[in-house]
Amino acid sequence: MHLRLLALAGFSAAAICLVAQSADGPINQTDAQGRKQGTWVRKWAESDQVRYTGQFKDDKPVGSFVYYSTKGKVESRVDHYPDGKAAHGIHFHPNGKVMAEGRYVGQQKDSTWNYYGEDGILRSSELWKAGKLNGAVTTFFKDGAVAERKTYRNGVLEGLSEQFFPGGKIRYRAQFAGGEPEGRETFFFPNGNKEIEGGYVNGSRDGVWRYYNEDGSVQLQALYAQGRLVKKKYENGTFTEYWDDGQPKSEVTYKNGKREGPFTEWYDNGKWVNVPVKVGPQGAEKPDMERKLTGQGKKREGTYRNDLLNGPVKEYDEKGRLTSNLTFLNGEPAKDGSRP
Repeated sequence: MHLRLLALAGFSAAAICLVAQSADGPINQTDAQGRKQGTWVRKWAESDQVRYTGQFKDDKPVGSFVYYSTKGKVESRVDHYPDGKAAHGIHFHPNGKVMAEGRYVGQQKDSTWNYYGEDGILRSSELWKAGKLNGAVTTFFKDGAVAERKTYRNGVLEGLSEQFFPGGKIRYRAQFAGGEPEGRETFFFPNGNKEIEGGYVNGSRDGVWRYYNEDGSVQLQALYAQGRLVKKKYENGTFTEYWDDGQPKSEVTYKNGKREGPFTEWYDNGKWVNVPVKVGPQGAEKPDMERKLTGQGKKREGTYRNDLLNGPVKEYDEKGRLTSNLTFLNGEPAKDGSRP
């Protein structure tokens, strides 16, 4: 049997013996001054199941306290130091593996606390002082590699904050001051290229923010002033803009800041409806519903070349009828352009 499970079995056996022995002696006693003394055993409300067992001296806990779930499983063990001012706590998952372990001063977390998954693998480590996060907080992947690393000061996020992809490549990096982002913030693609980068002033986006494609090219640039978006410029990629109700308004492709390739514009005349979700090759319906857009009409479509209309450009009325079909050359209607 695993040593940790043996230890848990020992805690349970000790508690049973303690309750049994206390049956012949006083428990849950207070002295003339109302201070707790000796063995104390508490049970869950309206149940014979023990909630915790432990010893008090002059109203202060001494030695080991063991805490149980409503099903009788050990949830926690707290070992009090001789001076009574601090204690070492261990908390357990339902399967008996350690869930968290660290130091208490009074009833507040202090010093290093480690947290584990039900598989026994370390998932995170924190530094505490007087009940507040104070120092490094690190989260780990299952293989032990760092997933996130940040720092707190007196309970407030402060300084460098980083996140990583499995394998160790940087995923996110930013600076914090007083719990708010301050200065440059950068997100990265798994290949190491930047995904988003911009700056904060007093916790608000400020200045130019750049969004990148995975190949490193700039996707779009956005200018912020004290958290307010002032303007944006599309650079490389296909972009969709929307009507207020979420219907697509237009879809345009850009290359090096200029419109390039096919585009489509739509009317705001569609309707959102809820339909059953269909899954599987037979299209079986599930009880879940999904939102689907129906009946939206196309307004205009065509092609841009070097930011100018080129080739056929078709226009439609709200009922879907073709109202215009002109051919453009370098932004001007061609001489042989046609109109219905």
